[in-house]
Amino acid sequence: MAKIDRLYSLDILRGLIIVLMALDHTRRYWAETPFSPTDLDQTTLAWFLTRWVTHFCAPLFIFLTGISAYLYGQQVQSKAVLRNYLLSRGGWLILLELTVVNFSWQFGYDVVFLQVIWVIGCSMIILAGMIYIPLNLLCILSFSVIITHNALNDHAILNWLGQDRAWLWHLLHSPTTFNLTDQLQIFALYPLVPWFAVMSLGYCCGILFKLNAGLRYKVFATIGGITIVVFALLKLGNIYGEPNLFVPDPSLITSIMSLLNNSKYPPSLVYLLMTIGPGLLVLASLEYAQIRSFSLNWLNSLKILGGVPLFYYLLHIPVINLSAQIYSHLTYGQTIDFFSTPLDWPSSYEPNLWVAYIAWVVITLALYIPCKYYLALKRTHHSPLLKYL
Repeated sequence: MAKIDRLYSLDILRGLIIVLMALDHTRRYWAETPFSPTDLDQTTLAWFLTRWVTHFCAPLFIFLTGISAYLYGQQVQSKAVLRNYLLSRGGWLILLELTVVNFSWQFGYDVVFLQVIWVIGCSMIILAGMIYIPLNLLCILSFSVIITHNALNDHAILNWLGQDRAWLWHLLHSPTTFNLTDQLQIFALYPLVPWFAVMSLGYCCGILFKLNAGLRYKVFATIGGITIVVFALLKLGNIYGEPNLFVPDPSLITSIMSLLNNSKYPPSLVYLLMTIGPGLLVLASLEYAQIRSFSLNWLNSLKILGGVPLFYYLLHIPVINLSAQIYSHLTYGQTIDFFSTPLDWPSSYEPNLWVAYIAWVVITLALYIPCKYYLALKRTHHSPLLKYL
């Protein structure tokens, strides 16, 4: 069994994830489109791929959070300590989502956003209870939720609950915008099902890091490869697990986009297979590079960002939002983003993907500096408060 130390492969992958995440958020503020980039009737390959590549972020980050929880449990060797950490960390994330993150999205509190930080916090609280389930059984339960949730009939359940209680199912499985009261509008984009099971499955996979590195990368590569094959079979055959059916087209590019166009809200089985499988292959590649002593210095920047993901997350949204507002006001005299509609946009506005990419690169480079400083601060000052960012 391998000794579990700081695993830089996880930090590098986590850093890559949050950088890609920032690309999607930059696009939404700097180059909002009158159509969905995944609408195959209106999109182009460039717009589609820019959106599609960011699909990897949420499932992989939540999956890695589960792995990290397992590794922390091995470090402290106490279920009670791990439970308390998950409860406190989860509660802290929910508080941040409802306060700092919500304000950062809109510079106000007109709508309550319940997005990825919210669902990570809730999933950690759920995991705090699930860590007492035997690992084999927990793995079966996690797979069961992920595999079967697409069979749920949201429409029938919402009708059964009625209008007064429908919000419960919107939080659990059917994402939408709804009014909890006359004054309180909720934008629930990340339902608990199946995201909590993605985290608990990651927790189950944490045991693989007890394997020696030479075997570990092979296991990750094998699981990742099998996952991709299952994804392709399910989607190409339109068998199960994805509401967006594969539709062959005379155009190869359109056919490929149809294959890759899968439902994120809530994440379908096929969507999770499509994203987690390649993520495991990347993780296997990083593990292989480490055991072969390949230089990964060129990935140090990602390792640094991956070492302080929450700090980066809390910084990047207000920076993207504010910079985009300044740019759009200077260029068009008004704000243009996903809070407005095409009817509100000036006639001179045209979404420019190059503008989004340039802004993404500049903002990412700018945020690297405070992230590097904060990581150094965390490593030299062992304050309990610092570990919560």
